[in-house]
Amino acid sequence: MAFKILKNIYLEVAICTVKKPLFFLVIFIWLVFTGHVAAGDDGELPDLWLDLSMGAPLIDLFNERARPEDIARVEHISQLDLLEGVTTGRKLVVFKSAADAMRLLPHIHEDIDIIGYNLEHGPANPIFEQENPVESIKQLREVTDLYELELALGPDRRFAQSDGAAMAPYADYFILQVQKVQTEPDTVYEFVEPLIEEVRRANPDIQISLQIRTEGDVDQLLDLLSPLQEEIQGVSVLTSEETISVTEEIMETLRPAGQIKEPEPAPDEPEEAAVSESAITAEPLTEEESVTETPDLAEKEETQSNEVLPAPTPTEIVSTAEANERSGSTTLFIVIALVAGFAIGAGYINHRTSS
Repeated sequence: MAFKILKNIYLEVAICTVKKPLFFLVIFIWLVFTGHVAAGDDGELPDLWLDLSMGAPLIDLFNERARPEDIARVEHISQLDLLEGVTTGRKLVVFKSAADAMRLLPHIHEDIDIIGYNLEHGPANPIFEQENPVESIKQLREVTDLYELELALGPDRRFAQSDGAAMAPYADYFILQVQKVQTEPDTVYEFVEPLIEEVRRANPDIQISLQIRTEGDVDQLLDLLSPLQEEIQGVSVLTSEETISVTEEIMETLRPAGQIKEPEPAPDEPEEAAVSESAITAEPLTEEESVTETPDLAEKEETQSNEVLPAPTPTEIVSTAEANERSGSTTLFIVIALVAGFAIGAGYINHRTSS
């Protein structure tokens, strides 16, 4: 009798032990397929483009890590020369005055890809534009279209809430400034979530970015962005010389070393001479500076054209997407096998109990 009681207790414990892991495995599979498991590996936010304010120490880092869709930004027209050293991604210069931007665009349009309009309540912004924000961006849009440039709007919080949706149809990018409250997630979400809906209704094609600054804990900053990564397309980063190490950590996390970047297309023909001038100083290059190294470039291109590249092996032909799909299928198969094993074990125990 005692043996039979002990046997029944053992079987009950065994069944409970089987049911619990089985329950948690089912919950895990549900989380995977409904997207509630972390979206990126190692805390990455792979689908967001990066908009980084430039300083001289950051140019090499940006050139090394940036993707073609990333943006190198300068905060003032006086820093335009910094963008000359940028060799990848896109280039943006910020204006606080639409009138100033329209006046200088004929001179700088070939050196940039995007105009940034930072409309705020302050002495740096013209009173007329503060009183007529929609008309101001509308006029700026007409000029940017003339030079085939994109327009990024970065209003302060008051303008974003009062006129953001009305200005959105004239912008390609909408930058949400949350850097002053980035350590207060609830405040950030309360501000940006309803605004994103309004801006998206006004312009379904607009790209939305969350702007942070290089202060505080990087993991906390990424935690702030993660819940919004389905609603925003980019992250804008304000940098400073005092926080270079934080900027480097952000770049290491969002753009890890060794990632594959699309190669920049080679020019069809080397230019005969570099005939250009600074949009700010209007000083032409000297004769000595204008001499390019065309013979070396031609020799290099000829050497590269004569090289015979090995044919790709079957392994090399597999794309990243296919590899990820295969890996995901393998993981799913293992999980299903484990679930099936637990189910069979539970059925066996129930069968033995009933017999």
